[in-house]
Order: sequence, then C-alpha cells, then structure tokens
Amino acid sequence: MSWLPAVRVAGSRWWLPLSHAASDLIASAIVGEDVTSNELADQMRRDPALAIFAVSAHTHSACPVPIDIVAKHFLSNVPNYFSTGDAFLGVPENRDRFISTWNELRDVFLRMPVSQWIRHADQWLRVTGKNLPPGILDRWPSFADDSVPIIVPEGAGNVYAPSRLDLSLLARRLRRERTLSQSFNASLNSAKLASLKQFAYGLSHEINNPLANISVRAGGLMRNEPDANRQTSLQRIVDQAMRAHEMVADLMFYAHPPDPHRQEVELAGILLAVVQQTKPSIADRGIELVVLHVDPTLVVNVDGPMILEAVRALVRNAIEAIGIDGRVELSYGAKSIGGKKMAIIQIADSGPGLSEEARKHAFDPYFSGRESGRGLGVGLCRVQRIATLHGGSVSLQSGIVGCTARLWIATTGN
Repeated sequence: MSWLPAVRVAGSRWWLPLSHAASDLIASAIVGEDVTSNELADQMRRDPALAIFAVSAHTHSACPVPIDIVAKHFLSNVPNYFSTGDAFLGVPENRDRFISTWNELRDVFLRMPVSQWIRHADQWLRVTGKNLPPGILDRWPSFADDSVPIIVPEGAGNVYAPSRLDLSLLARRLRRERTLSQSFNASLNSAKLASLKQFAYGLSHEINNPLANISVRAGGLMRNEPDANRQTSLQRIVDQAMRAHEMVADLMFYAHPPDPHRQEVELAGILLAVVQQTKPSIADRGIELVVLHVDPTLVVNVDGPMILEAVRALVRNAIEAIGIDGRVELSYGAKSIGGKKMAIIQIADSGPGLSEEARKHAFDPYFSGRESGRGLGVGLCRVQRIATLHGGSVSLQSGIVGCTARLWIATTGN
C-alpha cells in the first residue's frame, strides 16, 4: 500500500502518497515497536505529504501547533488511521501517473519554511482530486515553528515510488489479533474466577471449621495456663489460626466480592485510622508511619470499610518489605481523568523495592515476592478487587530505593 488514508472534507476524498521512509516508521508503530514522536516529526520535515495528512487528521483548533505535537497526536492514532474499514475506499488505481508530480512538489516545498506548508497544501491534494472547498485550509492548524525542512540529498531516489507493504492489511490483522487476544483473556479470566470461587467455597468449609476449633480450644487452654511461656505458645497458635482464616477470607473476597455500599467519607479519616490501628504493632520495629497533606475537605463517595481495608493491606505490605528501621508515607489527593473525578491514595516506603518479576506478578493470586512461607500472595489481589469495584485501579512502582503503591478510586458511584 503506497497511499496514506483518505483526507476527507465535506464528503469528498483526496489522496496523498506514502513514502518508503514513512511506511517503515508507521509499520514499526503499528506493530508496537518503539517509535518516538521526534523521529516522526523529523520524517515530516522531509516528507510534506505525511505532514499535510497529519495536520488534516489533527483535531485541535486552527491555531499554529508545533510539529512535534502534531507528530505525537498522529503517532497515538496510527493504528486507527490505517485499520478503519473505509480508509482506502476509492483510492486511485493508477498511482504511477502521479509520482513525478509528487516528487516535484516535494522539491518545491523543501525550499520553503515548514510553517508555510499548510497554506499551500491544496497543491498536493488537487493532484488526485478536485480543488478544496474555499476556506478549508484556514480551519487546519499550521506548523508553529519556522524550522527549515530537512533536505534529502540529491540522488536519494524516488521518494514516492510504489511500495508492496500494505499497512492497512497489517493494521487490520493486528487489530483483529489484539481483539481476539483480549476476548480470550477475558474468557480465561472469567473461567479462572468461576473455578476459584468453587474452590474457595470448598476451602472455606473444610478449613475454617477446624481453624475455629483450634482457635477456641487454644484460647480455652491459655486462660487456665499458669506458665507464661506456654501462654505465649498458645497465643501464637490462636494468632496463626486467625492468620490462616484471613487468608481464606482473602481468597473468598477475590473470587466473589460483595457489592460496595457507598457513603460520604473523609479520605483523611481513613488514612489516619489505618495509622492509628497499625502503630502499636510496629512500635518496637523502628518504622515511622506518617500521613502527609491532611485535607479534611476531601470527601469521597466510597465503601469506607473496603477502602480502609485496602489501605491497611498496602501499608502492611510496605511494613513487611521494610522489616525494621524505615519510613512509610501516606498521602492523597484528587484528579480529574477523562472528565471523571478520581481520588488517589499513595503509600511510599523506604524498603528494598521490587524486582521486575515481583512487580509483574504482584497482583496474581498466590504469588508472593517474599520468601517462602510468608503469605499466599492474595492480599494485593484483594486490594485490586476493591479498586476495581470502585471504578479505579492499583499500581506498584519501584524506584532505586523503596516502592510506591497508588490506589485510584472514583469519588462518586457509577
């Protein structure tokens, strides 16, 4: 395919040629390779046809726009441009008869500043079609900079010679493959959850009953035990039984979470409550736990106990990562994303950070980034479930020192 997608104006179509260099860049972008907007902007400076198409597809106002902004917008929409079903409907069959004209136009345009290209873009468009309706070019953004075009040395070859690479077919096939992959992943995830739900119900019945029995009997023995060392051992039995019960509860929640019961809650109160509840358990570990930027005016419509539980799990994860002697900082704020108001809760720790393997699998059930025997790895999955139930998400970002967890939640109900 040696054409760019149709330029559409008032129900009519115009066609621009696709150069070999632009075709290679666009193909790389379509398949997901790392193509930067700077690379594309440089190509536009040596390829007026590509630059004119990018401007025609730009959705901003007619105000001058830097060429790198146009390139960035084009790059983010490349797959859609080339995979649209009618993007090449009506393309001229005999392309060869236009090649000499296009190369002559290119030589002319490369001798003028880039900022003037759009003013004369009709010279390109009318090669394959009729004149543009009056005033159309006035509605297109021009390039804001007066940069000099990148001159391609003479003898570089026929820039707009036909190519056998069909970008439209490539984009459509990759789009279909990704759609099928997403559908498969969704079906697989649904099947996993159904299986996990059944397993969790069975586990809850078979494990919780013995755990309750162990906890009750150990508690009874502890009350009548005069020896302090044996009391400590019995308390550990009770604590471990409760820990196992919480693991089963985490699994049940992940497999079949309840609907959130939303109410107006002060976000500062949730974070301060987590700190207050957690501090006694870390008093002898040298870990400082603080809330930054307390703002009592930030009120969110959420399931308060769920969000408190999620924050507590993230704080516990940070504390376990630190071990002893460190700092955990809790902060929060609000941000509008796509017209939707979101609250963000951030937990940053001074621990050793995450390995790439741990970061990749942190939200997988049963995966634990800690040494064997220190958890089933369901806690973070529970946090992710709570975030999803609130129209949000959770992420972990590891730095040179420490790790930062971010919990995003929609501040109003769906």
